[in-house]
Amino acid sequence: MVVPLVGVQEVRAKGKRVEGIAALVGGASAGPGVTVILRSDVVLRAAIEAARSGPEAGASPELRAASLDTLVGEALIEREANRVHLAAPSTAAIRAEVLRFEASVGGAAALEKVLKSIGADRDEVRAMATRRALVGAFLRANLEGTVVVTDAQVQSAYRDGRHPFGDRSEEEAREPLRRWLMQQALDVAVARWIRVLGARTTTVRMMEIAGETPAGP
Repeated sequence: MVVPLVGVQEVRAKGKRVEGIAALVGGASAGPGVTVILRSDVVLRAAIEAARSGPEAGASPELRAASLDTLVGEALIEREANRVHLAAPSTAAIRAEVLRFEASVGGAAALEKVLKSIGADRDEVRAMATRRALVGAFLRANLEGTVVVTDAQVQSAYRDGRHPFGDRSEEEAREPLRRWLMQQALDVAVARWIRVLGARTTTVRMMEIAGETPAGP
């Protein structure tokens, strides 16, 4: 779990899987006001991402590195959402994120297998889903309506050919391609948000991805 506003000893006292700190967001050491990303957070996110490729897929160092980047980005946005006092996500919004995690690996039973394989539990998934729901609400509040893809842009993109809809006619591909282009634009906007927030927030990465060992406390 990503743990805001607590120190490492407090996390240990709660009996969670703590195998070292992967990163700190908001300060150079764990403490009040600092978000602690645990190594187990990275392992869990990477395991879920790997499971999308099949039950036998393993989490490569590259996937763990990408998972750490994702968690740091989410922590940055979560901190900004809290700074502007965005309302906490509803139970329904959190449940929707849990269902997305389940669907991404092939269902609830498949997710249980992933959790069992790394010694994680449903509480960690719910914590991850809660953070994702808050991050999603923040992004919708700040980006919704800012990305518009015109018919001319769709037509140009289709004829350019650099898209996943080459097996469809231009008419059949129009709306799926529009959504795809909008998602691409949103991804760029989110990355920009993360860069801006990261530039003004102290972030310390302690996890040596290749060896899966923490370099810090």
